Amino acid sequence: MGGFIFVLSGAHDTLPEAEATAVFETLCKPHIIMRCDDALVITTRGSTKGLADMLASRLALTHRILRLCGISRKSEWRKMVSGIPLNSISMPYCVRAHLALGKGKTESLEKEIAGIIWRRLEKKGVSPKVDLRKPDTMLEFFFSKRFAYYGILMREIDKKQFEATHPKKRPYFKPVSMDPRLAKAMVNLARVKSGRLLDPFCGTGGILIEAGRIGLGILGVDKDAEMVAGTRRNLLYFGLGGQVRKGDATDLGKLFQKGSFDCVVTCPPYGRLSSLRGLKIDDLYQRSVASVENVLKKGGRLVIAVPEYINLKTNMQLIEIHTDTVNRSLKREIRVYEKAV
Repeated sequence: MGGFIFVLSGAHDTLPEAEATAVFETLCKPHIIMRCDDALVITTRGSTKGLADMLASRLALTHRILRLCGISRKSEWRKMVSGIPLNSISMPYCVRAHLALGKGKTESLEKEIAGIIWRRLEKKGVSPKVDLRKPDTMLEFFFSKRFAYYGILMREIDKKQFEATHPKKRPYFKPVSMDPRLAKAMVNLARVKSGRLLDPFCGTGGILIEAGRIGLGILGVDKDAEMVAGTRRNLLYFGLGGQVRKGDATDLGKLFQKGSFDCVVTCPPYGRLSSLRGLKIDDLYQRSVASVENVLKKGGRLVIAVPEYINLKTNMQLIEIHTDTVNRSLKREIRVYEKAV
């Protein structure tokens, strides 16, 4: 049995864990899932060959991915450290420790763990070396109320990828553009490994860009001709294929056949900086969701960002909700719906 530890971003309360779980379930069948503060542990009975690279290429709200190496009762953590295979440690090495709820200082604990490993290496005839900045082996230890577990760093999520796709770096830009990390996380919540994704309110193309960069077929719709032209420019700039059409999100049946898409991921306008296309906001959302359901495949998912006060009525099943604070006066919910099979 193999497994991973995901060191999560603290940017949102529930989204990082939901995204990591969704991506793992998309790529591999999980066996056990455990949460400890800013870390998520997932084990699998399936093969983990090449899985770390695939996870790292998909995740947006995870900082690091570690190979899960050991779990013990909290009271027996020294025994676990004493049993770490020394051949898994390349010099120089480094130790990090994380306490439950971030309570207490970790310096003395890290020194004790590193000291146990140091003495074991010396006893084996190996010259220990520690490097806190650029270690060959990073061991991270996590302590919950009942358990202790550790992993060895495999991948760090490249933050520069999101700098490259930042809205201000695109040829076509509007202030309402979504943050690339959130856009990618929403795409991942759809749990689609391959297939076609539709954004019926594509705007400047932020969701389409992140979906295209992980290999999904992308198609965008917007009622604003300027947005359509701008999104096409942005997709071309990033070397992405896909189509962008001028159309009405409340009447997608005019553009596509029933069941055309594996998933729909979108962020409709809120009515402040964006046009509501002549409809009241509740009507716009309600009619759009009904239209989306028609073009979504059975078993497909709709991931939609909506103001928290919007009450959507749909035959699709609501799977999960995550709150995202836009500003002091506005909170939105990232809702995930699934169309019945």
